[in-house]
Amino acid sequence: MFRKVEINISLLDDIKQILKYAKFLKELCVHERKKMKRGLELGEIVSTLTKNDECRDPRIFSVSYTIGECTFFNAMLDLGASINFMSTSIYKSMNFGDLEPTRMTIQLANRSIVQPLGVLEDVLLIFPIDFYVLDMEDETSGEGSTLILGRPFLMTTRTKIDVHVGTLLMEFR
Repeated sequence: MFRKVEINISLLDDIKQILKYAKFLKELCVHERKKMKRGLELGEIVSTLTKNDECRDPRIFSVSYTIGECTFFNAMLDLGASINFMSTSIYKSMNFGDLEPTRMTIQLANRSIVQPLGVLEDVLLIFPIDFYVLDMEDETSGEGSTLILGRPFLMTTRTKIDVHVGTLLMEFR
């Protein structure tokens, strides 16, 4: 039924409609400018205007963690990471066994592309969690995190982060 419907509007009618719409938009913009030229009128009682203070940037959230009998510090919690990362140095020091091969490639925050050495499945951090093991630069310097816990970990632990107060709550069930 609708396949045979044709609408014929002349080009002249189209141009007239466009011109009317353009005139309407132009008038709207001119009226807005006139309204904006007026200043803000304050009573004589007002002496200062204040603005809310900005909150400080918490940078990163980090936690201590224990794997087996070894305790590590500064595991970074990253809401932007869709997987969990572990450095090669931690993997080798823990003697976890063989890695499962993976063909995954990962794009890091600096837009570089890396390929994990493999996947380490069901590592027990109170509950099982999978890690992708990466050969990271400067991992021996002791700076930065050698473990990145991403959204899968944060969802599993039902993590609630209040950036304003600076608190982090994890539930273990």
